[in-house]
Amino acid sequence: MKIAVPVRNSEYPEILLLFNMWTLKLISLLGFVLLLALAWALSTHRKQFPWRTLFWGIGLQVALALFFFKTPIGSRFFLWAQKVALKLNECAMEGAKLVFGPMANSATLEKGFGPGNGFVLAVNLTATIILVSALSSLLYHWKILPRVVEAMAWVMRRGMKSSGSETLSAAANVFLGQTEAPLLVKPYLDKMTRSELMTLMTGGMATIAGGVWAVYVGLGIDAGHLLAASVMSAPAAILVAKIMIPETEKSETANETHLKIESRAQNGIDALCIGAADGVKLTLNVLGMLIAFVAMVALVDLVLLQFQKSAADPITLSVLFGWINAPFAWLMGVPYEDCFKIGQVLGERIVLNEFVGYLSLVQMEGAGELNERSIRIATYALCGFANFGSIAIQIGGVSALAPNRRQDLAALGLKSMIGGLITCYLTATLIGILT
Repeated sequence: MKIAVPVRNSEYPEILLLFNMWTLKLISLLGFVLLLALAWALSTHRKQFPWRTLFWGIGLQVALALFFFKTPIGSRFFLWAQKVALKLNECAMEGAKLVFGPMANSATLEKGFGPGNGFVLAVNLTATIILVSALSSLLYHWKILPRVVEAMAWVMRRGMKSSGSETLSAAANVFLGQTEAPLLVKPYLDKMTRSELMTLMTGGMATIAGGVWAVYVGLGIDAGHLLAASVMSAPAAILVAKIMIPETEKSETANETHLKIESRAQNGIDALCIGAADGVKLTLNVLGMLIAFVAMVALVDLVLLQFQKSAADPITLSVLFGWINAPFAWLMGVPYEDCFKIGQVLGERIVLNEFVGYLSLVQMEGAGELNERSIRIATYALCGFANFGSIAIQIGGVSALAPNRRQDLAALGLKSMIGGLITCYLTATLIGILT
């Protein structure tokens, strides 16, 4: 009589890997459904569900993801975006060398301070943001960016039946910041419905500006993934906003097929000057927030440690972030062993900002603490301005354009941040399903 001998798992590594991969994909699918359910649970009118917006929003997201990840053109797009970003960073540092001298020369710094000390964040960040901001302003004045934005808005509006003003602002957020994109629809802000305002604000929370895109690339984040995340989150932001606050009013731009986009600049030189000035403001804002928030985290950790002097493993803010956000990381399809670390990164983004989150992600990647799937999903989940600080930034920026809507903007601030988080997480779960 022959006795069946159990075969060790190690003899079937490919089968196990395939099983684990599909398990993670199914978890990502579960996360996608639960995130949509969460948006519905937070809805102001649960019975008025925007089914057309749902199906078209998901369809556009899936179509974009398939284009980026499953086509030869999409593959070339990632390589092209990375090359462009790296060249922009190189050119930015040429300008920085004129202003900052040896501090902008990595070889000189490493010679004086040792290997690994050739990067000064303030110098690199300042140079890159100012260059990209100036370039974006010039492309905007030359009508290149407006045509791309209008094309994206036309596709989304035809499918999702969103109004002209909210769709245009959502498309513009792919390239512009959360306070710059509303400038495109400034004439309509006073009469926008609450649902349209929610869409405008959620779009700003769910994407990043072109000015910081190249900065994150300089940190080590893949340029193609950052661009893909912003593009994919544009229709998702409309979808989530319309679920959370369905349209119950008559929109002034419901039947608009074309909204005029005007440049603030008189000519190309003026556009460069305006862009450079905007870049300086953004740089100071980012540097100020980094110093303030990182210092506050250190201060809170110091206080927490005073009550845990005898603890072997003291609890810090990073640990708390990890516990609270680990379930969301798991729902996105992050492998179990990385959920706590990705949870820390997600928490830092919410309480601080996405810049700190990306810094932590790069450090963990450099230390070999995360696998490739976790890094990719986190890259998409972090790609947005959804944090507590952005609530004040957006309310202040948009209310300056439409003072009469300040009360509505303040009421929608926290909800739009949550909507932005759900949008980024939806995009991340979709990446978990398809890759």
